[in-house]
Amino acid sequence: MAWTKKLTQLNDVLSDLVPNKDGITKYVKAAGLKPQHINESGNAMDVWSNVLSEADKNSKVDELVKSVLDTYPDNPFLKSALATKEIDYSLSPDIDKVSKWQDVAEETLEVLTMGRSTLLPVNFLAKGVQKSKAVGKVEIKVGSNRFDVGTGFLFKVKGIDELFFITNYHVIKDENRIAKTKIIFDYELDINGNSIPSKGFHIDENKPIYWSTVNEYDTIVCKLIHEQGELDSYGYIELNDVEIKPNDFVNIIQHPGGEMKQISLYHNIVTHTDSRVVQYLTDTLKGSSGSPVFNSDWEVVALHHSGGGSRPGEPELPTGIKSRNEGIFINKIIQFVKDNHKN
Repeated sequence: MAWTKKLTQLNDVLSDLVPNKDGITKYVKAAGLKPQHINESGNAMDVWSNVLSEADKNSKVDELVKSVLDTYPDNPFLKSALATKEIDYSLSPDIDKVSKWQDVAEETLEVLTMGRSTLLPVNFLAKGVQKSKAVGKVEIKVGSNRFDVGTGFLFKVKGIDELFFITNYHVIKDENRIAKTKIIFDYELDINGNSIPSKGFHIDENKPIYWSTVNEYDTIVCKLIHEQGELDSYGYIELNDVEIKPNDFVNIIQHPGGEMKQISLYHNIVTHTDSRVVQYLTDTLKGSSGSPVFNSDWEVVALHHSGGGSRPGEPELPTGIKSRNEGIFINKIIQFVKDNHKN
């Protein structure tokens, strides 16, 4: 059996959703597999790897995914696994390779258990919807039926009256993929749960494109090709220098797994900041590279670029917190844009 990228991604997702070995057997049976054929040694990720190997050998991977979908019907990654086109959402660089993750403080754990009020004015919701219009799905065609995906957003910097689009450098990776990249807006549901008409745009290769590699700011800033007024309905997010500190709450608007636009509101809390990065805990959402990370005033504080699961020896986190994440501090990106645009 060839262990494909799809199986690797499924292994990550299933291990996040069902991290206890004792909870795996029922899905094995529901998929029509025989539990006695599964090696149950090791941790949950090891067991899921063995389950996927057995499912692949018996052409029952889809049945396995469907069995887990019965419990998690809205999970975007499980739905992506059943899509006819092959979607690669494992775009995020290994956080341990691009930055040093700082340990979670006891004070943060107290805040996570609701030691602080999370009440917000009701207009918080309306402001969030308005900001979300500028967020789009990034889709790069890499084969006849294969796509890499990410997220990005339209923005302006105070003092520069030009409209830019931003995503992570590692999403597009190199200049040869620009022509194959599409930015899709309004890929989302309306208030009745129906999909609304979306529209795609391409990157303007004739305009300046500003690149910064993964180990610096992991950023690509560009312009989109459009007719006069075509982008007006999506607005833009104005970027301004901000302050951010540990135990602040953050919210992330994204296209996880290439699925329709979603927002991560719960459990998101800043654990560390420095002059380059903002680190935060959140529920596990893969494929969200390039998403704007907002504070509670809907100001962008970071460009999300990396994430990973918990490591051995880290403090045990409350239920629902599965992932550590990192974004590039937006003040650095603002200065990056100003420096490049000036030149």
